[in-house]
Amino acid sequence: MPGFPRRFGRQRGMAVGERRFAIPLSYRTSVEIYRSQQMKVTLKPSAGRSAVRVVPVFSEGGGKKNSSGLEPAVAAVVKKACSSGIFSAKKGEVLPQVAPASSAEKTLFLLGLGPRKKLDGEVLRMAFGNLGRRLAGLAGKRAALSLEQGAATLCLKKLGGAGAVRSIVEGCRLGAYDYQSQKGGRKPRKPVSTLVLESGASVVKELRAGLKLADACVEGVNLARELANTPGNYLYPASLAARARSVARSSGLRCKVLGESELRRQKMGGILGVAQGSDRAPRLIELEYNPRGKAEKTLVIVGKAVTFDSGGISIKPAGGMQDMKFDMAGGAAAIGAMKALARLKPKLRVVGIVPSAENLLGGSAYRPGDVLRSASGKTIEIINTDAEGRLLLADALHYSRRFSPDAVVDMATLTGACVIALGTHASGLMSNDKSLARELLKVSASCGERIWELPLFDEYYKMVESKVADVRNSSGRDAGSSTAGAFLGHFIKGVPWAHLDIAGTAWRQTPLGYNPRGATGTGVRLMVELALSMEA
Repeated sequence: MPGFPRRFGRQRGMAVGERRFAIPLSYRTSVEIYRSQQMKVTLKPSAGRSAVRVVPVFSEGGGKKNSSGLEPAVAAVVKKACSSGIFSAKKGEVLPQVAPASSAEKTLFLLGLGPRKKLDGEVLRMAFGNLGRRLAGLAGKRAALSLEQGAATLCLKKLGGAGAVRSIVEGCRLGAYDYQSQKGGRKPRKPVSTLVLESGASVVKELRAGLKLADACVEGVNLARELANTPGNYLYPASLAARARSVARSSGLRCKVLGESELRRQKMGGILGVAQGSDRAPRLIELEYNPRGKAEKTLVIVGKAVTFDSGGISIKPAGGMQDMKFDMAGGAAAIGAMKALARLKPKLRVVGIVPSAENLLGGSAYRPGDVLRSASGKTIEIINTDAEGRLLLADALHYSRRFSPDAVVDMATLTGACVIALGTHASGLMSNDKSLARELLKVSASCGERIWELPLFDEYYKMVESKVADVRNSSGRDAGSSTAGAFLGHFIKGVPWAHLDIAGTAWRQTPLGYNPRGATGTGVRLMVELALSMEA
């Protein structure tokens, strides 16, 4: 294809030296046993002998009210801790206490839930996220939590049994995650810690529904975290494609991978242009879930996967560039969501599309001023080579049309402007379809992944038009998030589409609740909720 020279030594879509960059065996093994497995949550009538008993406590009402509904000996410990001032029960506070002599456990973990009136699924998830980190350090110990005593009963009453259990399980297991794949030495694996939720037989069926949904979401989120946390010398387009194939085999998904030659045949000039500066060839990964019987609807999830982003010729500052391994977090979330949905088996067709490339500097790297021809036929003037993710998405969004989707949602760490607008606490939402936007906002509230709608005015579409091509990949700083969304909108007209800018939420510098330091896996639970709502 004109404008994309074949580099010496590349054959059948393989980059120069790609065999030399094969995934080390140790990584292939370790990625299968990431520490999402370091926490199990089960439902039983009784925990039996446990090292720890977890006692949730609300923050207001004084020691007497906070200890109501608990067995007398445990209530006395809670009342003393609250009245003495050593425990305020604020959201996520964990206080170890010596268990009373009558208790089967040696230790109580008092867990603060904050005020009763503010209790919701996300409050519960955040509090139990802190608890999960503490329990993961117990190395094989068993903890118990009665759902029929104290504050836990109000949680079930207010959120419903399935909703409360889902939040508890997601909080604990997601909070327990810790990226360990690149640690040196041959340290023995820590035994798995377990939290047993004690419940009566009459509500077990309802509680198990919440447990099933939570377990599927946790596996998807922690897979996305593991992929996004992996350094760029271990995870690049070819190895990401290999990982996707492995996920597909284990989950019953169909997987198709387009290499460089197939991308040329599809005329995907955006993906090929970004990849020009790297010796590693790009890929487009396609995962597909089909339910039993005829699917009435089709959802397409697109995830940007720039496995490392130097900015290209428009190079980024050195400070913080190591975090650009996270620039494939949208693609990781798409793969994680597909894994979760394959386990949940919704009654609709779901397709995951992940365009992947490295954005590096090299003799053949694309330049500011270049004009690329996308798969749609639209030409793109390059203003800034660091606005590369939208070039991958332009081709992927056009590719998504072949599935005749009822909705297309893309997820991407796309703009720093979105971080300026919303910080690290919400993702930006832009959409060409009001009903799809409303549905995303609705399911966002139910799963705790915050999104906030930003506008796509006609003026923003005009701002990305070019004088030398059909569109340009950057129009400057003004309304940066919305103009990036408008750029994408040029390639998906006529299809219900939403764009999620996850630049601020895809990773964290410090832990918060159930989100660890590093990749958060944001987007997985949101896509699961959307798919489940579409099948209803």
